[in-house]
Amino acid sequence: MVLAVLMTLAALQNITWEPAVPVKGALVVISAPGAVTGEVAGEPLHFRGGQALAAVPLGTDDSLRIQTLYILWNGDATVDGAYVRVAARPAPRGERLRTAPRFTTPPDSALQVRIDRERALARDAARRAHQVPRLWSDPFVRPREARVTSVFGTGREVNGVLRSIHYGLDLDGRRGDPIHASNRGVVALVGNFFYGGISVYLHHGEGLMTVYHHMSRALVAVGDTVERGQLIGRVGATGRVTGPHLHWGAQYGGISFEPVELLTLP
Repeated sequence: MVLAVLMTLAALQNITWEPAVPVKGALVVISAPGAVTGEVAGEPLHFRGGQALAAVPLGTDDSLRIQTLYILWNGDATVDGAYVRVAARPAPRGERLRTAPRFTTPPDSALQVRIDRERALARDAARRAHQVPRLWSDPFVRPREARVTSVFGTGREVNGVLRSIHYGLDLDGRRGDPIHASNRGVVALVGNFFYGGISVYLHHGEGLMTVYHHMSRALVAVGDTVERGQLIGRVGATGRVTGPHLHWGAQYGGISFEPVELLTLP
C-alpha cells in the first residue's frame, strides 16, 4: 500500500503540455499520467492513456490553469495543478464586410427571441460534446480543399460597425459545391439559423465538435453517424454572408479554437 501511495504521489506535479507555450485559440495536448479527469478554462478533460485535449480561449489572460484529478489506492481523490504560459495570437488584418442591413440593425423582440434560442441550441450542443465517447481514429481532414478567404481570429467590421471576432475558417466555394465531414462523428444539431444560415454541428467525441455554416443544403439529420470525408452538405450563402462559402469551425466544448490545428492531431 505504501508503494501504491508513493507511485500515485510521484505522478503529481508531472503535468506537461504541447505546445509548451500555446497561443490564444490553440488546441493543447495535456499529459498527466494517472489522471482520470480534470478541467481547463471551465471545460472537463477526458484522459486516455494519460493524455487529454484542451483549448485556450481567445479571450484568456497570459496564463491558463490546468487542474487534474487522481484516485488514490484507498479510493480517495486528490487534485494537482499547473499554470500554462499563454502567448498572444498574431493579429490578422481586420476585415470590412458589407451584408444585408437586417444583420446589423438592432433586432426587434421577435428576432431577439430567435437569436437567443439559436444561441442556446449551440451552447447545448457544445455541452453535450463532452458526453460522447471518442468516435474518430483517423486524422482529421479539411471539409473542402479550397482557398481560405478569412482566417480564425480576425476582427470584423460589418456595415461600418465592429461586430465580432471570426471564430472559424472561411473556405471559398460556389453554390452547390460539396462539403465533407472532417472526421467520423454524430450529427448533434442541424438548422437554419439567423447568423449561421443552414448549419451542421458534428460531435466527434471527448469534447470535440466541428461546425459547418452557410450551407445551401444540409444532407444529414440529427443522430446520423457520419464517416470521415462523407458528404454532409452543399456550399451556400445563407445567414450573414457576403457570398457563397463554407465557414468551418472547431470547438472543444464551448471554446472555439483554430480548426486547422485539428489536421495535426496525432
